Amino acid sequence: MLSREELIQLAARNVFSGKVLNNAHRGDIVEAMVLAALGDGWRLVGLGWHPWDLQKGSGDSRVRIQVKQCAALQLWGETKKPSLSFGWKIDAPSYFEHDNPGEKIEPEGWFCDLFVFGVHRGKDLTTVDQADVGQWEFLVIPVTDLKPKTKSMSLHRALQRWSLIRWPELRNSVEAICTTMKAS
Repeated sequence: MLSREELIQLAARNVFSGKVLNNAHRGDIVEAMVLAALGDGWRLVGLGWHPWDLQKGSGDSRVRIQVKQCAALQLWGETKKPSLSFGWKIDAPSYFEHDNPGEKIEPEGWFCDLFVFGVHRGKDLTTVDQADVGQWEFLVIPVTDLKPKTKSMSLHRALQRWSLIRWPELRNSVEAICTTMKAS
């Protein structure tokens, strides 16, 4: 009989052992990278279908981050036109109040204060490893930088507006934006 820990380790080894990861599971890796970079005070709240992934604080002083990712390589081959998905929604999730009683949420929108996009541009199958934090770059995008109702944008266009940063710079970049948000 497998223990719970053995089963989780077996599943993780199978799901995350490849150098190019399944799109759904790659998101879990990028969320873990971002959470590890941000450190104390941040918590993962996005398990399942929560409208945002990471949060610091609560109530009116909370900061909500939606973590997203895009990669040049997928299991089925190269991404032809990499894009960022912001996922503007015209309605708040119907389940939100039931699962989060008393938690404030916008009636429509992105349901976060900023996006952190993990961007993996590696295409060389001999060196690519999407579970290697050193191969990722990140875009930190406050929702105040976006036009309302923006659902997506090409990566090319995004790189004309925002600069990619490396993992060691992620905490300082997010904290600088949080400080700016508090000042406004």
